[in-house]
Amino acid sequence: MENILIIIYISIGFIIIESIFYGIIKFVNKKFQWLIIKNDECPKLSKKGLEKFFQISFDKELGWVRKPNTSNIESNEDKSVIWNINEKGARVNPEYENKESLISCYGDSFTFARQVNDSETWEHELSKIMDSNIQNFGVGNYGIDQSLLRLKREYKSNKTKYVILGVVPDSIRRNLNFWKHYFEYGNTFGFKPRFILSNNELELIKNPINEESKFLDYVKNLDEIKKYDYFYKNKFCKEIINFPYCIKVFKNPIRNFSIIYWVLKIELYKKIQRDISRIKWNPMKIIMKINLKWRIKLYLDDEAKTIFKKIIDEFINFSKEEKFQPIFVMLPQKDDILFIKSNYNFYEKFVNELNTNQYIKIIDVTKDLLEESDLDKLYSDDNEYGGHFSKYGNKKIAEILHSKFQGYI
Repeated sequence: MENILIIIYISIGFIIIESIFYGIIKFVNKKFQWLIIKNDECPKLSKKGLEKFFQISFDKELGWVRKPNTSNIESNEDKSVIWNINEKGARVNPEYENKESLISCYGDSFTFARQVNDSETWEHELSKIMDSNIQNFGVGNYGIDQSLLRLKREYKSNKTKYVILGVVPDSIRRNLNFWKHYFEYGNTFGFKPRFILSNNELELIKNPINEESKFLDYVKNLDEIKKYDYFYKNKFCKEIINFPYCIKVFKNPIRNFSIIYWVLKIELYKKIQRDISRIKWNPMKIIMKINLKWRIKLYLDDEAKTIFKKIIDEFINFSKEEKFQPIFVMLPQKDDILFIKSNYNFYEKFVNELNTNQYIKIIDVTKDLLEESDLDKLYSDDNEYGGHFSKYGNKKIAEILHSKFQGYI
C-alpha cells in the first residue's frame, strides 16, 4: 500500500510539473518562434500572409524574388528607407538607369543592400565612381545557389561584360536548406531549390512547392522536403521540445532556459508597463550566436564546402558559355567581423582555395573591413547580427571593390 501511495504521489507530482512546463513552453513558443514544439514541424500557413507573398515575392523556380515594378518601405526605430524595382527586376539605380551597364550583380541582401535607399547602395556608389549603370539583382535571404539560378535565367536579357556574385559567408548554410523554416524557424513560405552532390557532381533538386496551389497542401511534399533539407535532422529535430516537456527541455538546457528566461522577463516588463529598452539582452542574441556557430562548423564540413565550390565552378562555366568575366565577392556580416577580430578567420582558407582558379576574380573584403577603426559606422546595427551595410558602409564597399578591380576591369 505504501509503495502504491509513493507511485501515486510521484505521478501527481510529475503531472503538476509537466503541466507547468507545458504551459510555460507553449506561452514562450507563441511569443518567440525560435523555441519550437511538435506543432512547428508542420505549421499552418497564413492565408493572408500567402496572398501578400504571392503578390510581391513568389517565384516558382527560385522560391521568391523581387518582382518587376514593385517597391517597399522598410522602417525601424531610427528611420524609414524605400527600395524600388525596375521593369527588368533590378533595383532602381537613380541617375544611372539609362547609362550603359558594365557590371551586373547577383546575390543576397548584402548585394541588394537592404536598409538603405536606392541612392545609397554600394552598386550606386560604384556607378558614380565608374560612370556606369551597375545593375543590382540581389535578393534577400538568397543562397548562392538561388543567385546562380537567377543569373542563368536572366543573364541573356541583361548582358554585361562583368558579373558579380556577392554573398555573405552564411551562404554556405543557405545552400543546404530546402525549406528555410527548418533552420530559420517561422520562415514558412521559404521553399527553395537546392543542389546536392551525386557522384561528386551537382544535382539540382527543384523547388517542391512551385505552384501557389501547393502551399496550403505542402504536407503532401513533406517527406521529400525533410529528405533534402540538411537541417531537418541535424538541427530542427534536435531542438524540438515535446512530451515530456519537463525532460525534453533539458536536451539543450542553456539554449532553452535562456530563451524562456528572457522571453518571460520581456513579457513581465510589458505587463507591468516598464520600459523594455532597459533590458540589455534579448533572446534573439542567443539565436544569432547559435547561427554563427553553425557557419563556423560548416566551413569545416567537406560536403558543405564542396557544394559551395562546385556552385562557383558552375558560375565560371556559365561565364565561359556567355563570354562574361566572373567576379565572386564575399561580404561579411558584422558578427562575422567581430568573431574574426577576437578569434580567427573561419572562412579564409575556403576563400584562398577559390583563389587558385585563374578564370575568376575572387574578392574578400574582410581584411579591408578589419582595418576600419569604427566598425559601427559600417553597419546599420538594427539587428542582432549587426544589420546590413550602412550608407557609409556601402560607400566603403564600393571603394574597396573599385580598388581591387584595377588590372581586371
